[in-house]
Amino acid sequence: MVEALDKPQIIAHIEKSVNYTLFDVKWLPCSAKLVVLGSHPKDTGALQLYEVSKGELKQVLESEKRHSFKCGTFGASSLHKRRLATGDFGGRLNIWDLEHIAAPVYSAKAHDVIVNAIDGCGGLGIGGGAPELVTGSRDGSVKVWDPRQKDFPVACMEPAEGESKRDCWTVAFGNSFSDTERCVCAGYDNGDIKLFDLRTMSLRWETNAKNGVSSNLALHHRRDLYYDVMGDISTLEKIHGNMLACFKILHESTKTC
Repeated sequence: MVEALDKPQIIAHIEKSVNYTLFDVKWLPCSAKLVVLGSHPKDTGALQLYEVSKGELKQVLESEKRHSFKCGTFGASSLHKRRLATGDFGGRLNIWDLEHIAAPVYSAKAHDVIVNAIDGCGGLGIGGGAPELVTGSRDGSVKVWDPRQKDFPVACMEPAEGESKRDCWTVAFGNSFSDTERCVCAGYDNGDIKLFDLRTMSLRWETNAKNGVSSNLALHHRRDLYYDVMGDISTLEKIHGNMLACFKILHESTKTC
């Protein structure tokens, strides 16, 4: 019994049952509220906003949309506006004002098929550079979006003509320590992990982790820190069945992995 208590413990603080399939949950920045995204049985999108109050989750907002939601992020929004960016099963990228949820404040047909993953950078007072979003899709492409520019991505990384298109399962921003530096890392269903440098528009590094990389992919615990990709970057760790790249980090003379 004592040995069991010595191990890390995860204790459920609050539980809430819902009548739809959950795909993503995000805390509303600087608040005790959280957004839940998912899919109703009739393939419509479920969006709910809850507030933690007196040990309970109280629903303060509910909205049903045409397409099921797959993912969301606040990463490209300012702390003042706290707008939610979502990717859905219809391939659309939308940005929502949660105080006026009837229609998105930004909408683009990001991909022809489902948007599996989304991440944001340049918002919430973290990192340098313009606010941007990155999406990854079943069509094998990774696209970077500027919310100030409609309909067209500012960068698109996709397989060359004739190459097989692998399902992109996860994306993450990193290295955004200045107004010019920024990278995107993407994980695919066949275990590929690719690191794209957005300043030079080049593939900076890649490897294969054998198993599909489905989640928890991150360049750093914070997107705004500088990192240096070293020569022996190929160190890999196996965590919960997923192979994740363990990058050599160099920040303020401290090297960790």
